[in-house]
Amino acid sequence: MRRFATILDRRGIFYGWVVVLVCFLVLCVNFGVRLSFGIFFEALTRGGEFGWTRADTAGVFSLSVLVQAFTSALVGWLLDRFGVRWVFAIGLLVLGSGLILTSRIRSLFDFYLAFGLVTGLGTAILGLTIHGTTVSRWFDRRGPRGLAIGLAYAGTGIGILLLAPLIERVIAASGWRPAYLLLAALALAGALPISLLLLRDTPAELGLRPLGAPEAAATEPHARHAPERRWTFAEAVRTPAFWLLMLAGLCSLYTLRMVTVHQVAHFVDRGVSRATAAAVFGGSGLITAGSYIGFGLLSDRIGRERSFYLGAAAQAVALAMLLALPSDAPLAYLYAYAVLWGVGEGSRSGLLTAIASDRFAGPQLGSIVGTLGAFFGLGAAIGSWAGGLIFDGLGSYTPAFLSALVATGVACACVAIAKANVEC
Repeated sequence: MRRFATILDRRGIFYGWVVVLVCFLVLCVNFGVRLSFGIFFEALTRGGEFGWTRADTAGVFSLSVLVQAFTSALVGWLLDRFGVRWVFAIGLLVLGSGLILTSRIRSLFDFYLAFGLVTGLGTAILGLTIHGTTVSRWFDRRGPRGLAIGLAYAGTGIGILLLAPLIERVIAASGWRPAYLLLAALALAGALPISLLLLRDTPAELGLRPLGAPEAAATEPHARHAPERRWTFAEAVRTPAFWLLMLAGLCSLYTLRMVTVHQVAHFVDRGVSRATAAAVFGGSGLITAGSYIGFGLLSDRIGRERSFYLGAAAQAVALAMLLALPSDAPLAYLYAYAVLWGVGEGSRSGLLTAIASDRFAGPQLGSIVGTLGAFFGLGAAIGSWAGGLIFDGLGSYTPAFLSALVATGVACACVAIAKANVEC
């Protein structure tokens, strides 16, 4: 692989972009699995096969992201200790196995075990933070790190864009079980061999240095940039900024996954056809992909925090549209919502990961960003479960979506406070 990297370098192509491409493809599969739950959710709760409540069914998704909450820090530690290829390989094997088991469930308990625990463990291992950490090691904070993370994270949107309509067609034609088998094949026969072949831990393995890193001479006293502090996990957790970013991550994913899981059901409740709802959902994935890239590039120029606030504004308007959704909403209204929601979604986890990577760079970045992933998972679990619980109790999603709007504001406040005192 060193020879391949050398050939690319001679042609002006940094091997880190190959790593970005692999992360993009793996995230396409992983988030195709995770975010398509809303489509499976609608099929499972409205069909007569099981008769499960929305809260019970949404609880499966909540369990899967709770697994992420409890394992992300450990995954970050494993990444620091054993390397990216083996962690990715294990994640894809577990993910594919869980999806095969999910295709064979016969009861709610089976669903919780197969998707909530096994598939959830696979998606947790392959979560955003492991990709953000991997990409950050190849791109210095003085280089295009924001853009690189944004390009990798764009896989979350492209994955659901490509897979949502396909899954809907497979469910309509053959049922939800073959749809889960299709996702398993993508993980085991597609993403797994690519990851093993192309991923590498650091540029040093291939005789390279992170893109944007200064030459050795740049660390001399008269250099423009002083050497950055190298944080350990123990040092990071003693700072208020660390916990403010964790709370921002929890609130951001509370909002995102509440809406992800329940928006298709909300659309159908308001008279939108399931096919149209799936198309709108998939359309927002395209916008999300572009948003990750756009906000990554923008954050390299105007700063991570300002970019985060702009995305929050788009998300707030989208939530207002969701709350005001009329029963006869025209298609233009639905797609306007999809655009705004996609823009907002692309500004959350990617920018928070970049902020944490900039702030706490060091040999234990995997553990630090992995802990952020744990709070992502905790927020996602609470949000997806709370949406179903509120609907079952009150017969309306309005209070749930209002709480999501409040959470967006809290996330912005946390980022602002952490930024205001750079010493914290």
